[in-house]
Amino acid sequence: MDYLGPRHWPTWLGLGLLRLCSNLPLPALRIIGNILGTLIYYLPTSQRRIATINIRLCFPELTPAEQRQRTRASLRATIVGLFESALAWWGSHERLQKLHRIEGLEYLRAAQKTGKGILLLGGHYTTLELGGRLISLYLNGTGIYKPAHNKLFEAVMAHARRKIFVDLIPSKSMRKIIRTLKQGKTCWYAPDQDFGRQGTVFAPFMGVPAASLTITARLAQLSDAVVLPFSSRRLPGNQGYVISLQAPLDNFPSGDDLADATRVNQVIENSIRRAPEQYLWLHRRFKTRPFGEPQLYPLRRDRRLKRYSRLLFALTLPAIAYTGWMAWRFQDKQYLLQRLGLSFKHQARRPIWVHAASVGEVNAVLPLIKLMLEKNPELSIQLTTTTPSGQITARTKMPAAVNCNYLPLDWWQAVTHFLRCIKPSCALIVETEIWPNLYEACFQAGVPLTVINGRLSSRTLNTRPWIRALYCKAMENTHAVLARSEEDARGFVSLSVAEERIRVIGNIKFSRLTEKTIAPITLQRPYVLAASTREGEEKTIARQWLKQDKNNHLLVIVPRHPKRLNDILRDLSSLTSQITIRSKNEAITPETEIYIADTFGELPAFIAGSTFVIMGGAFAEKGGQNILEVAQQGRAVIFGKHMHNFRDEAKLFLQQQAGVCVEHENELGKLIQEWLSDEEKPRRLGENGLALSRKNSAIAQRYLQEISTLYPELFTS
Repeated sequence: MDYLGPRHWPTWLGLGLLRLCSNLPLPALRIIGNILGTLIYYLPTSQRRIATINIRLCFPELTPAEQRQRTRASLRATIVGLFESALAWWGSHERLQKLHRIEGLEYLRAAQKTGKGILLLGGHYTTLELGGRLISLYLNGTGIYKPAHNKLFEAVMAHARRKIFVDLIPSKSMRKIIRTLKQGKTCWYAPDQDFGRQGTVFAPFMGVPAASLTITARLAQLSDAVVLPFSSRRLPGNQGYVISLQAPLDNFPSGDDLADATRVNQVIENSIRRAPEQYLWLHRRFKTRPFGEPQLYPLRRDRRLKRYSRLLFALTLPAIAYTGWMAWRFQDKQYLLQRLGLSFKHQARRPIWVHAASVGEVNAVLPLIKLMLEKNPELSIQLTTTTPSGQITARTKMPAAVNCNYLPLDWWQAVTHFLRCIKPSCALIVETEIWPNLYEACFQAGVPLTVINGRLSSRTLNTRPWIRALYCKAMENTHAVLARSEEDARGFVSLSVAEERIRVIGNIKFSRLTEKTIAPITLQRPYVLAASTREGEEKTIARQWLKQDKNNHLLVIVPRHPKRLNDILRDLSSLTSQITIRSKNEAITPETEIYIADTFGELPAFIAGSTFVIMGGAFAEKGGQNILEVAQQGRAVIFGKHMHNFRDEAKLFLQQQAGVCVEHENELGKLIQEWLSDEEKPRRLGENGLALSRKNSAIAQRYLQEISTLYPELFTS
């Protein structure tokens, strides 16, 4: 790699200054380091903020003034340690011999006599580099390290460390570390940084739960190495340094990951307390928090989220205009205000927050919410929707204890304000609306977010790479995913959700059978229902319908989006003029052939009153629509071949003979005629669907059990 380019010049300058400073006397190095460290303390740097937070967390017994003093001392020690690194890399052997003394050398010699490998258990002290150089005077060891981000600095540091250690092993090369220890060699290892959730347990570190590696115990177990605590510290008054070795850990590992991680942390804690200001307090030791706990450090926005937020900002005016138009159309001022992140009331109690985007999700989660309130009538539940139709359904059907609002647009300021107002104890997102800023805000606020009835469409999984990367980033922040099917579970794994956080429960929409019987809509004539139709499907279905002997039946069309009425009328005008429209209260006559029900909230009642149902969304390539509701009303269903968003449901219906999939338009026409001629056939399929629905009707109870396991504090008296 070419390190002579202009982008490397600042690094070369810094390394050159360090190299020159390595020749200065020790008192001069410490004076320069203390001056620069004090300067950094008085500047608004991220290093100061992180150190301040760490010291406040780890030393709560100190007064604020004492905590500030310790923070200042730690920043001084850190900069002094940087200059000491130059001394470690380029200082002479003779000079270093005079600058230190060693304690506990007998423990090292005794460990060497066993012939076993030795794992020097250290920590990230500000004397880390110099301590490594000094201990190398007594043994030929191997350094375990995490590569630096700056490639030039990494190259120089690795070159210098190879003069100190026999070998260098990246911290992720566990097999090589184990092999080295099995060969009876010595490795220096510091497991006191935050590496995320994988391979960690939450063990106390300085009294604070911290993600602590379990690999230390694994290394000792697999290599049969002696674990020898090791630390170095700076002596006051320019007296030099002391290297401290302690008695090896006995009965380690114990087989208990939490106990072993706690013991390792205690070893490092004991060394820290000898000289607290000399520990490296600049790293985010407590970055990974137990689920449900807020983040402790200032927000560091992922670059993908920054780009996403900039894109949303660019779309601000169109978003406001569309939101205003929707609010005017539905005469809903609350929609305008809350979608823009305004007009939320502060909650006295921390509610369970449930988000159900629209009508289908609201209906699906209703039985679960009722079960939750039955189990704990004192629960406070906040329900949000995205659409006005979903909000109307929620206000109509939800119990009085449920507070209904709109979810804000995914602007960072809007979603954080929303969370500050309602202060949810947990979030339950129905059917996977992935909003990156919302998920990140929940994570930062310590709101554990669980996806329920989780499903992923092929469109979501096969989206553009940059959008998929956003989805992955968002899903990393989920507490758990309760998926509909094994296929959905695999999809979530592909979006960076850990397998242990996924449970397959089933489709919660089956549970609507527990609701009261829906009164069917009856018309002057019997009818066949074309439900939730999408663009172009009305014409396809109507063309086949008009060819048949209809046996006095009407074709009732309930479009997925009623606002498409004019487009539907234009498509059908070339086929027939005998069309009646429900929203205009037009009467059905003997000549009426098609009845368009362009209204909200009546689909279940139309299903209940139909002879059979033709489900839209799958004749055009839209992925299909929910067919479970048809089975719950005991009606047979016909659907097209494009059911990729409801593949499992379609497969189940075909296996149980509760529905029929048609491949071609002509096949649809033949099936319509067959069922109109012999209504016993759709009746039998409808009975099969009803039996299937009843068989799965307890799914809401299973979801409740899983949620009770995830959040037991919500349901304990």
